[in-house]
Formats: sequence, structure tokens, C-alpha cells
Amino acid sequence: MIVDAWSGRSLYTIDENRNVKKWSYDHTVYVAGDRLERLTDEIDSVSWIKWGLEEREDIFSRKKVVSVTIPPNKMGELILAIEKIGNYRDFKIYNADINIVQSFMVKNRLHFFGDETGKDFEIPDFNVLEIKFIDSLEEMEINGELFTNLPSSFDYFFSNMKDANIIVSEGGDRHFPEFFATARRQGYEARTYRSRERTYTSYGRISHRASGFNIYGIPHVDRNTSFILSEGGLEGLETISKITSLPLFHAARITPGTAVSSYEVKKSLERGIMIPLYKDDHEMMKGMDTFISADRGGLYLQPIPGIYEKIHEIDFSSMYPSIIVNYNLSPETINVRCKKYMKIDDLGYEICLDRRGILSDFLSDLLDLRLYYKSRKASDERFGRRDAVLKWLLLTSFGYTGYKNAKFGRIEVHESITCLGRKILTESVRIAEEEGFRPIHGIVDSLWLQGNGDIRRVMERVEDMSRLKISLEGFYKWIVFLPARDGSGALNRYFGLMSNGKFKVRGIELRRTDFPKICKDMQEDILRIYSAVSRIEDFTAYYKDVRSIYDSYVDRLVRGDVGDSDLKLSIVATRRPENYKVDGIRKRAIEKAGDAGPGDKVSMFVVDERSGIVDIENLENRYDKDYYLRKLKMSWESISYPYRHQSIIRQKSIEEYDTD
Repeated sequence: MIVDAWSGRSLYTIDENRNVKKWSYDHTVYVAGDRLERLTDEIDSVSWIKWGLEEREDIFSRKKVVSVTIPPNKMGELILAIEKIGNYRDFKIYNADINIVQSFMVKNRLHFFGDETGKDFEIPDFNVLEIKFIDSLEEMEINGELFTNLPSSFDYFFSNMKDANIIVSEGGDRHFPEFFATARRQGYEARTYRSRERTYTSYGRISHRASGFNIYGIPHVDRNTSFILSEGGLEGLETISKITSLPLFHAARITPGTAVSSYEVKKSLERGIMIPLYKDDHEMMKGMDTFISADRGGLYLQPIPGIYEKIHEIDFSSMYPSIIVNYNLSPETINVRCKKYMKIDDLGYEICLDRRGILSDFLSDLLDLRLYYKSRKASDERFGRRDAVLKWLLLTSFGYTGYKNAKFGRIEVHESITCLGRKILTESVRIAEEEGFRPIHGIVDSLWLQGNGDIRRVMERVEDMSRLKISLEGFYKWIVFLPARDGSGALNRYFGLMSNGKFKVRGIELRRTDFPKICKDMQEDILRIYSAVSRIEDFTAYYKDVRSIYDSYVDRLVRGDVGDSDLKLSIVATRRPENYKVDGIRKRAIEKAGDAGPGDKVSMFVVDERSGIVDIENLENRYDKDYYLRKLKMSWESISYPYRHQSIIRQKSIEEYDTD
């Protein structure tokens, strides 16, 4: 069983018994273009290159190509040479930027964590070495045991590392370089390496990925820097590694978008489809009407702020990926010649139905896998962790269709998905109204419906109409939709009590990292009071209890009965300190953090907001009471909205705004 793999001049794998195997592996790239003999004449005399002529397919067509097989460490040199020979425009290069370990695993039909490839593959229990850095190297926990003496921590750590298959840390990426450097000076040996750090923007948010730290022969995963691990635990992470054929360390540090892209690359390698080094398919020419229609995005129905009783929430299961799969959307199926096609009327696009699209085919397998785990997670928590990570892959698969550098992306696919999504949600509203329901809120793939009709009948009709699966997210005894700053209904700020006694909370301070814990604790305490509310009329009976909770938190802040954990809040740096135009507490906190850059999270305490005094580690025995009282009041205004809202007696219809 292969647990880990890494490459350099050679390629190595390691099994569960820590046995290392060296493999001989050469990687093949493909080159298409005119006058390929120019290329073959130049490379024919190079001793480390093997080449041949053959025909292979990319996503669009079959092509005559030169296959060039080389040692993996010669890849950069080869690409530069090919581009120079082709004057940087004559040749198209394929399979040149693929993860070498991934390519090796697929080519040799090898799998991480066993050879099982079905939906129920078993992931064995490995020997996991856990380490948590509490105070840099001065204090740490190793396998749950506390160490404050560095020599003894080295002895315990390295003796356990000999038998471990995986290292899971908290703070390892940050502290391991110093930890291992100090250990080497004490005579402990280990070969290590660091990955590159990276700052990137995703959905308008700047994120930073610090350089990762790994040890040859044993994958290291840091809980603080792995989104996949935080969402799905080791079971979820190992699932991503298995379905993408990426080594565990690499799988832990990629975003869900990169994970789904890697999954698509693996499927392409398995089917012999070439993957271009550079994408060069351009956006189709569009008329102004088409351009405007295509640029509308997802549909939402803005709620009227207020409290509502007896609300059903229905969701489309993985709506956008399901549209890709069920409507055969793929770069090579849009506006091409074919005998059988489906027309998207609003855009004028024709979707070819003569053959299965590559993208829809790939995502079909992933969607089936996710729906299977979702159906099984109630009976087995392992499947719940797998479902959690696959949900994120499918969620980002839609965004990647519109990403300019996505290997299987195309803006027309992105536009077709949103157009069909709008149509489906609009038709779903019509069906719900015919069945006696009133839509209260809707956003892209979810609807909140109020009424006494048969919700199962609505779901059946919507499924028949849309060809998509519908799930009943839940039934709310009551739900509060909060207003935005301008007084209109906020799209994603609400809290509600479901029939199973659990709350669903979105967008309020309880869910925000830029509010201190004392605000969140206050809202949680009030929600516990709200759990006894069954009808809107019941709220008034609990006002005194709710108000007393808020007053008690105000009193604690005024008296100073708070600790560091109550007042710490987190911000995300969006730029370097010198690039902030406002000299406020955010800038001061990032300055004080020293090495913080765009995308990094910075914890801070506000000592004096007006003077811009903050602390980032612990309080200097004082804090800005006015600042924290203001934050607490904002949290109170959200959670106490049931006592302040006034029902809108009459709302104008769209037709009344049409003065023509």
C-alpha cells in the first residue's frame, strides 16, 4: 500500500511499513503544430530525449503530435527549448505542467491507501504522530503529552516518528523549521523541504498560503493551514488524495478549486486526453443582447425583513454541478455542429447532444460519489467527512468553468449554467405558488416557502421540471430575516429555529471572525432562550430574560470582568501595512504582527481605538471599553431584532414601479 510519494531526479514511494521503493519514471509531453519536423530535427540528437510521432486527442479534436519522453527534472529545460524552436507561437504543448507524482501514479495504475477504487474504499487506520505548538518551542503537546523541555521533546518526537505514517501538527508549518534546525544541531537527522508560499485572490477574498514544511518519507499536515483537513479530517483529506492521486502533503495544501481541477486532470490522464500547457480558446463573439443576458449571474429573491412562521427550506443538491452533468455542458459541446442539440433560448447557445461532454462526464462520477456519501453519512460518520470535502469540490467546480486559466473552463459554459439556474429557480417559484406556497426568500439554489400545501408534491414537480435532485433542508418553527444597512432584506443574514430543535444561523456576529468572543457568547446565550419560542407571539414573554443577558454582558465589560479570550478578534490583511490609506487599528495590528502579508489572519486586542493602540498577543492590562461596547451593541441589535421589527403592511408590486 502506498502512503506517500515524492519526486526529484528519481521517484520514490513509501508503504505503511515505512519501506521506501525507488522507481524509474520518465514523463511524456506532447507537441502539436505545423512543421513538426523543425522540432524533431532539433531534439533528435539530445541523448536524454526519446521522441515519436503519433495521434492523440485533446478536449476538442484529434491531432498529430510529437511525443517527447524525458526525465522529470528536465521539464523546464525542455519547455523553454520547444518554445524557442517554435518562435513562442508555432507549437502547442500538452501535459507539461502536471504534478509528476500524479502522472506517475496514473500511468502505473497505482493508488494511495490501497488498490480499491469503488465508492466504499476503505482507508486504513495509520499510526499518526500529533504535535501541537502552544508557545513556540518552549511548550508543546506531542500525542497529548505536555513538554516544556526541548531535549526531552526531541527524544519523544523522533522516537515516535520512526513508526509513524503521518504527522499532524498545529503550527508545524510555522515552527518546524526552527524545531528541526535545532534538532539537527543536537544530532537528530531528518531530510526536509519547504513548499513555496503563495498569495491569491478567490471570490474577491485575498488569501495567503504560507510555505509548507514536509519530511521526506512521512507526510506532514498542519491543521492551521489545511482547509481540506479542517473540513473533513484525515478521512476527508485521504479521500481527496485518493481520488486525485496527489500525495497527502500536496492534497492538504490545495484549495477545493485546485482539488477539482486536479481530479479532472487525473480523469484526463486515465482516458488519454491531452491537457494544454497554456489555454488559448477565446470567448465567442456575442451581440449586445446576448452579452447582457449572459452577464446576469444567479437569481435571488430578496426577503422582506421580519419573522416568519412554519417555513420549509428546499435546496437543489449540488445545483450547478448537476446542471453541468444533466445538460451536457462542456467547452466542446457549445455552439458546435451536431445533429441533435438543446437550445438555451435566452442566450442563443446550442448544446450538442450527439456525444457526452468531457466536463459533464468527469463531474458525473464526482457527483455520484458525493450523493452516495451524502445518503450514507447518517449511518457512518466516515461518509460524512468524505461528503464534507466533496461538497466543496463540487461547489467550486462551477466557478472554475469561468476561470480564465482553468484547463476545462470556458466562459460560455459558465454563462449557460447561470442562465439555466435562473430559469429553474423561476419555474420552481411558479410551481410552489401553484401548490399553495408563498416564496419568502430564494438565493441561487435554495427556496424558503411558507404555506400549508404538500411540500413533497412541490419537490416532485420541481425535480421533474429541472432534472435535478431536491432535498428538504428543514422545517423552521420560525425564522428571522434581518435587514441590510439600507433597510432592505439582507440575502444571507438570518437565524431560525428548526423543528429538530437546532438553530440555523447565517451572517450574524456569531459567525464572524472580526467580532470578539464576548459578542458571540452573548448571542449564544440569547439563542438558548429563543429555543423555547414556538410561535412569534411567544417572543414577548422572554424579553426580560433576553434583555438581562445583554445587560449582564455590558456590565462585565464596564467592570472589567473579562479575559483575553473574551476580547480577541481576528482580521485578514488585504495588503501590506504601508498600502493602507487609513491609519487605523487594522493597519496598526498588521504592522505589529511584523511578517503578516496579504491574506494572513491577524489576531488583535483593541487597547485604544482613537489612538490606534492595539496588541496582538495579550492585553496590556487595559482595553477600549467604548469599542467593545459598540461591538456588543451591534450584536445585540441583530439578535434582538424580533423585538424591534415592524411588519410591512403593504409592499408595492413590480408592476406599480413601471410608470410606462
